[in-house]
Amino acid sequence: MTLQTMTALAGGLVLACAAALAEEAPAPQPPALVSRIRVQPDLAPDCSSLKAIAESVTRGCTSNDAKAIAIYNFMQLAHYHRAYPTEPGGLPALKEINSYGWSLCGGLHTIQAALWRQLGWEWRFVVWDGHETAEAKYDGRWHYLDVFLKVYAFMPDGKGGRTIAGEDDLAANPKELLQDAFVMDEARKVLYAAADGKPTWRTHEFFGCGDTVEGTIGGLKTRRNSGPLEAWMGITHDNGNYSTDINLAPGFSLTNTWDALPDAWFWGEEKIAPAHTCGSHKDTRNDGGYGLILEPYTNSKPARSYANGVLSFALDFSNDAFLKSAVALENVKYDAKSLLPVDAAKPALMTFKLASPYVMTKASGEAAGADAVEISTDDGKSFSAVKLDDFTAAIRGKYAALVRVKFSAALTRLKLDVIVQNNSGALPYVSPGKNAVAVGVADPAALGGNTLVVTYAYKLGSRSSSLEALYASGKPVAKQVDATWPETVTYARKTFTARELPATFEIDCPTPKGRFPVYPRMLFVRREIVAPGSTPSPLPAGAVDARIGAGADEELATLPNPFLIGTESITTPVKKE
Repeated sequence: MTLQTMTALAGGLVLACAAALAEEAPAPQPPALVSRIRVQPDLAPDCSSLKAIAESVTRGCTSNDAKAIAIYNFMQLAHYHRAYPTEPGGLPALKEINSYGWSLCGGLHTIQAALWRQLGWEWRFVVWDGHETAEAKYDGRWHYLDVFLKVYAFMPDGKGGRTIAGEDDLAANPKELLQDAFVMDEARKVLYAAADGKPTWRTHEFFGCGDTVEGTIGGLKTRRNSGPLEAWMGITHDNGNYSTDINLAPGFSLTNTWDALPDAWFWGEEKIAPAHTCGSHKDTRNDGGYGLILEPYTNSKPARSYANGVLSFALDFSNDAFLKSAVALENVKYDAKSLLPVDAAKPALMTFKLASPYVMTKASGEAAGADAVEISTDDGKSFSAVKLDDFTAAIRGKYAALVRVKFSAALTRLKLDVIVQNNSGALPYVSPGKNAVAVGVADPAALGGNTLVVTYAYKLGSRSSSLEALYASGKPVAKQVDATWPETVTYARKTFTARELPATFEIDCPTPKGRFPVYPRMLFVRREIVAPGSTPSPLPAGAVDARIGAGADEELATLPNPFLIGTESITTPVKKE
């Protein structure tokens, strides 16, 4: 080989390595970005990772059966029945939990298995004719929990207790473990485990969406083991490059709400808005755990469906702090509360990044003084011109975009609003009683002289009768019977500097004396980075500041851990007649 040939090859390797590094280069980020903003109430599930979900919902569990039921309860809180959500290249379970919240049997059981995996359990898929199920292996045996049919059954262990049965157990003894194991509550038209004795409001309901014991027995006859699959119909265990990190720069805010905006949903190429195929909230109205969390919303929509948030950015021209929120500046200067080209003979270019863990569905903005606005959804490799008053088509179905603004004269206003789709069943709600909210960021020093402002807004409610009385009278326990949420909006707002993070603050949700607790009707949780001299986003009109503690006519009443509903009898002997 000649020296000339070796030199040419070496040059080719250098170019190839440079190209590879260019392909792997991280996406552009603003200099003042504050990464991994965390706002997490102690009583709500932590949906930042699959591991965090599994750990947060199983706290307080004293057995593996109890952990399995806690995961089952979370799946019911975070999901409803609808055809599979899809995204190009597949949909990670963690992304489905945070942005979507609906699926059919195979997708739901893929996600359930992904959470079992975080507990170190084995799992396997068992396919029936027309239905996909999953089993977990712990304590040396297989256990069947079906979050689509909404059923699990118990197998007596001969020692005065019981454990969750596997499908082989149920198929071998369907009469004792299924047909004789459930009793119908005629007032509510749901089934309960006969072994629980006389049902109470804390007794788990089964087959809440109308499936049957006989249908389950028939399905078990067709079962066939498919092994420990990690994906089904595009829903996967693997996160890929998806992250739940919330990263914001000065002038940015992310507001998650528990409500839906008209036509602000994303579901691939589907033309019908996502909503539970079972209306009237039949899957939640009789549940004393996750049903109570969802109860405040049953009058705002006919069935469970999507919810929205807003990622916003606005330039505050009172100072130049927002310049560090841009990922790129070219020929730009701040002067006299506006932006101008440094060289008046050339246009100025300013680029900002819009990104959140939630899929984008709609977008609009204003730019007074801009000559043109362009959008990139491939990290700046290509840009396309858009009309800023509605650039939905450019960002719909994406999780990040670059916005490039071109101007040749003074730019005096820039505001961007992107509506995102979030799963309200996975948002960090507050509970009746005392809440401790943890707040943190990846690197507090990244705040610099800016502040992190956290705001919760909600409506406090109460019930005039106890859940025990509701149950005794044959009424549903989680359908707003005897419960009210007055229109007064309560807010809790905290401002944090770099030296104050990480931090914890309290939100107390009291109940009037003589009444009974309900979950607050959540409106929104907002995180925003506020520059010196700037002000946080406005509060709802007439909102009142939350108080710490209870007033003279109030008490900090609580409700049981919703994820432990159905587990009490797991750790106590079952009395035989």
